[in-house]
Amino acid sequence: MSKKTIGFLLGVAVLWPVSSPAEVINRVVATVDGEPITLHEVRAFRQQARQLATLVPQEGIATMSEQDLLEALIMNKLVSKEVEAQGLKAKESDIDSYIERIKAQNNLTDEQLQQALASQGLTMESYRKQIADEIGRALLINREIGARVNVTRQDIERYYKEHEEEFARPEQIRVRHIFLPIAPTASADEEKEARVLIEEIHRRAVAGEDFAVLADTYSQGPGAGQGGDLGYFKRGQMAPEIEEVAFSLKPGEVSRPFRTGAGLHLLKVEEYSGAGKKELTPEVAEEIKRKLYNEALRRRYERWFQEDLRFRHHVETFLTAPPGSPTGVSSSTARARRQEETTASRAAPAQERKEQKGFFRRLLPF
Repeated sequence: MSKKTIGFLLGVAVLWPVSSPAEVINRVVATVDGEPITLHEVRAFRQQARQLATLVPQEGIATMSEQDLLEALIMNKLVSKEVEAQGLKAKESDIDSYIERIKAQNNLTDEQLQQALASQGLTMESYRKQIADEIGRALLINREIGARVNVTRQDIERYYKEHEEEFARPEQIRVRHIFLPIAPTASADEEKEARVLIEEIHRRAVAGEDFAVLADTYSQGPGAGQGGDLGYFKRGQMAPEIEEVAFSLKPGEVSRPFRTGAGLHLLKVEEYSGAGKKELTPEVAEEIKRKLYNEALRRRYERWFQEDLRFRHHVETFLTAPPGSPTGVSSSTARARRQEETTASRAAPAQERKEQKGFFRRLLPF
């Protein structure tokens, strides 16, 4: 099972309880192949996701409109119907792996997981059943979409060339530091004693003694005990008076002792890396590939749902839209409208299409 297939759509539904026959009848806001969806179900969908915050990624659930939530429920039902029609089933080992992943992500023991499930009225048996349903959905999406998405080396190289700003490498240095604090109340003799010591340390460092050993011996500041190693810094990440000195040094060079309000400092630059562009290493190429793959999955998933899956079923929506928005429409009208919108969307500029599809990006299981 792909790691990219469990997200908001699938994640929320993992712990979505089966509607009880005793559930209070509410206003029907949609039907899927004649099966009703009530306003109560739509509103309960949001509440259930909030209650399961320790187990389910929230990702926008709190700000979604009732129409968006209804669309998510319709999407869930249609995908479930396809899973059943194609006879897709999860392996027990996949269910075990899924549960272990949930426990690891949330730092839960077996007992804590069972307690969390019990607080939501679920047993481990019912939880495993719902996970099995979700894995079936993931298998369907992989079959219908994932296997048809391919990112080539040429795609990666083109993206790398066209997005130079993403791969900019800033100027940075790795610094070692020796620090002798001087209290604001220190006497002139105490400050003189500290200056004599820092000058002696500087002399020994320049003469070739190991700066890291000197730092472990004398430094009373950050990095003491680690050879004075402060790690890597970009411009703007250090105090200005320290940064000015640090970036003036060459690799291997030791600074002159200098004073700040806190005390006396001695710096050594271990490494320097100038500004430039990251090379297209295997790691960078893999990062680009994942990004392009996920974007392609989202686009193909939307087309599959809007232009294929939805047209295999009879869907009607009746939820009243907010003032100024399109009202709920019947399946036949909705289909005609979606066909017009699809044609217009294909002809629209890329940025406009991106804005039109913002809703889908909050629902996709990638």
